[in-house]
Amino acid sequence: MTRAWPIAVAAGRRRDYSTVLTPEIISTEYGVLAESLSPGPVGGAPRVRAVTTASGVRLTVAYRTHALTAVRDQQGRPLLMMYGLARTGTTTSPPSDADLDRAWDPAIAAYERFLAGEEAFAALPSRAVPTDWPGGGTVSPAPERPGLRTGIAALTAAVVVVLVGWFLLRPGDDPRPCLARTTATVDATAPTCTPTTLDPSPPAVR
Repeated sequence: MTRAWPIAVAAGRRRDYSTVLTPEIISTEYGVLAESLSPGPVGGAPRVRAVTTASGVRLTVAYRTHALTAVRDQQGRPLLMMYGLARTGTTTSPPSDADLDRAWDPAIAAYERFLAGEEAFAALPSRAVPTDWPGGGTVSPAPERPGLRTGIAALTAAVVVVLVGWFLLRPGDDPRPCLARTTATVDATAPTCTPTTLDPSPPAVR
């Protein structure tokens, strides 16, 4: 058994194609369905499409295209509704006709509510139903955003350059300190360092 969620995308009398029924697992990203699905031949074979949300949830959507002959838009054209099932993971196999039939009732119920208030309507969430849809059904992890590692590497390199520059240019001691003399012969022309006067008395012990 595989869990699948009824979905529906349809046009209204005034509003263009919109998601009217969405899987509850993408209830805040339902717009991806209207963006990803397009009508097929009315009464034709189900279409199967892979859909990925902005957060990285991957779904397989199988749907039919149905003509709503009793409803027309403002130009008098009959409206279409795409309805079917969505499942997690990816597969090229469609569900059975019996499984797709289970999506009709929740889809048409959601569409009727859509027609009642198109402008303010938000997609209704659907609950999963058990199906015999073959194929894997695990949720794929969100893909890593391209350029993330490159951006981190560039930022790290910039920090290193700033630190090196700070150490080289910071004010303080002469970067070329005098070294202790190791021989008694000294070139008269060479620069000398002023010796440090030390207190001969030993430090007090506390």
